[in-house]
Amino acid sequence: MAKGLYRHSETVVMVLYEKNSMLLPKSEYEQRGYQPILAELPTHAEWVEWHRVHGHEMMTQSDWEAWLKGRT
Repeated sequence: MAKGLYRHSETVVMVLYEKNSMLLPKSEYEQRGYQPILAELPTHAEWVEWHRVHGHEMMTQSDWEAWLKGRT
């Protein structure tokens, strides 16, 4: 199943599918029931910063939450 990677803007979400990723309108993301919920997704800037620090794109939700807690 597809999963959300980050909030690209107020109305668009980047979604990871099995072999690719694409931008999807927020309304369609919610309608399809993709996870995690929008409120839990990082912004694009936060996602880029996490990858700058860690050097890869295989971030899990628990990785993201641990990294976010360490920043505060």
